[in-house]
Amino acid sequence: MSLASAQRGRLLGHHHVARYCRARDMVNGVPQENAFRLRPGEKYLSTNWLEHFHDADRQAQIAGVRQALTDKGFRVRGNTAFAVLNVGTAIAVCKSDLDMDIQIATLGESHDPSHTGIFGYTEDDTDVVAILARQVNHREVYPAAPSPNDKA
Repeated sequence: MSLASAQRGRLLGHHHVARYCRARDMVNGVPQENAFRLRPGEKYLSTNWLEHFHDADRQAQIAGVRQALTDKGFRVRGNTAFAVLNVGTAIAVCKSDLDMDIQIATLGESHDPSHTGIFGYTEDDTDVVAILARQVNHREVYPAAPSPNDKA
């Protein structure tokens, strides 16, 4: 299946999403559960689809997410990070451990086709939050703010 055929729907299991994590939601550079908690009234957890930007180059993917957020007027701050989740693993672990069917899908935004959401849980589902936090590979946490060495 091509990237285009996955748009406006559920992401493929081998794809990845990045969650923007605030500094207060991390300890020693590792995202904590609060980074994956829904705020009151939210229907999904906002993420970005990495393979939208490039099939395999993680640095290009992260740069694409950074630019997409900046283009929407979002201010990426220092000491924040992008935490990467594998779509299939996150869905499978929620199903096997909690018998919950979460979905990770694109939101169909023309101005940001990479914008995705994690659906199927509420602000009270602390077990899902814990599972999502545990699914982050600590080697897959990237600084959200560009480094001075990044190309403009």
